[in-house]
Amino acid sequence: MRSRTSLPALLVGAFCLTALVLLAAPPRQQPRGPHQEPLLPRQELLRLVGRGYLELVADYFWLQTIQATGRAVVAEEYGDIYPYAELTTDLDPKFGLVYVFAGGALPTNTGREIWANTDESTRLLRKGLKMFPDDLKMHMLLAYNLSAFHKQYQEAAQVLERASRLPGAPSYLPALATRLYAQSGSVDAGLALARSLADAADDEETRELFKQRVRELELEGELRHVEASIDRFRQEFGTAPPDVETLLWLGFLDRPPYDPQGGGFFIGADERAYSQTQQRRLEIFTPDNRGYQWAMPMER
Repeated sequence: MRSRTSLPALLVGAFCLTALVLLAAPPRQQPRGPHQEPLLPRQELLRLVGRGYLELVADYFWLQTIQATGRAVVAEEYGDIYPYAELTTDLDPKFGLVYVFAGGALPTNTGREIWANTDESTRLLRKGLKMFPDDLKMHMLLAYNLSAFHKQYQEAAQVLERASRLPGAPSYLPALATRLYAQSGSVDAGLALARSLADAADDEETRELFKQRVRELELEGELRHVEASIDRFRQEFGTAPPDVETLLWLGFLDRPPYDPQGGGFFIGADERAYSQTQQRRLEIFTPDNRGYQWAMPMER
């Protein structure tokens, strides 16, 4: 924890900060529509004038960050959180609370799951993890941003895999990481993680959980193999095949797909491949990225 500043130091620092705000002429940001972004002093001038009182100056801009959050209504106003938080953490990089608070507050749903200020949130969380590489909450917030907003599923899986090894990590993180690897198409990476977790499990229940995830990932790899052949068939004939047998008969599949759980394969009404033994694909996000629903097979 940072030590509290004495009253004389507060007065001197407040005087320096007030003088700087009055005298500095920072460059104006380009306005986003009718909204004018906050005009903040240059970091270099703050460091010069506030030398010896940088934590106090950072505290001042942290209060401004909180106030900007409290008065925000529209996306542009929520966007104002970022320059305050960025300046605060430039002045005091070890002010860990700012990264988490602003990183979580910035993303703004403008309607129909269209989000604003996500790049700024992700940028701030990446910056925070450089200073706090063992912060569990920052890892989880960054993984959520990467998967939900940026569709960068493989990096999100890697972030969660690191987070799962931190003290106090929720027990579901490794399984979620394997699912995100599958979402990214990195089935082999998910398999390697699931197998290592199964081998390292301390109890039979956890071991069986990850053995089941291994089987699911193996099946997902087969389903993706079938879907690649569906795509080739569609490119050739302009339509999807009626069934998996047609793909085999015409040579678009080089071998019958194998379900490690003993089921058969079919092509759903959405023209994707499914198994009779697994009701859900090993995905978090549907292919069209609408909403955050588990992908469900369409009726045949």
